[in-house]
Amino acid sequence: MKPVFVAFVAALFAVSGTAPVEAAPRTAHAPADWTRVIEQTPDGGIRMGNPNAKVKLVEFFSFTCPHCAVFATTAFKPLTDKYVRSGQVSFELRSALRDALDFSVALSTRCVATKDYFGTVEDVMAGQQDWETKASDWISAHQTELSAPDKSAAIHALMANAGVEALIVKHGTTPAAIGKCLDDKGLQSVLEKTTNDAWNVRKIGGTPGFLINDMVQSGVYDWAALEPKIQAALKG
Repeated sequence: MKPVFVAFVAALFAVSGTAPVEAAPRTAHAPADWTRVIEQTPDGGIRMGNPNAKVKLVEFFSFTCPHCAVFATTAFKPLTDKYVRSGQVSFELRSALRDALDFSVALSTRCVATKDYFGTVEDVMAGQQDWETKASDWISAHQTELSAPDKSAAIHALMANAGVEALIVKHGTTPAAIGKCLDDKGLQSVLEKTTNDAWNVRKIGGTPGFLINDMVQSGVYDWAALEPKIQAALKG
């Protein structure tokens, strides 16, 4: 889905040695679980998997995009189990912000430890319908606070009252830490950069939008359409 409120986003947050011989047979045949390798990337995303994978998959996503929620809840598991775990494919998430609520949720989720990011995204996406409804109601009732010059406290209250904060703290962060992330200008800049790259540089058609080995995959928005593209890239 294309952004409907991106213009408002910026205004919202103006020893050496040899191993023992007997150890070699045990480790030589144990495959690496690349789903345990999760790190931030220079492009502003968070990547799971082998950084030297043959196929490098990037998803530009939005927390307020219903198609992104479907992808997170139906595709993350087969993608990671079948392709990322073995090291064939790396999977990177980058924000393509669509609206102010999306911005707030994206900032909040970046408060967890990097290793917990993908699990956090899955949980938040699974609860999307519920917290979006609560957020809409809270926003309607608190326009004055959200229109004030300093809206930090109001935005944090929005995350708490919508139930987003509760989903995120389960993954090891705290409400206080989330409040700091919401005010983090550096983090805001990172998300604005990935958003600009998605919509204005890459010119993705909507979210979720995918890159395979840095090439935009036009017309691909779900797992049924994406998996054949991954398989073709692996064979190529």
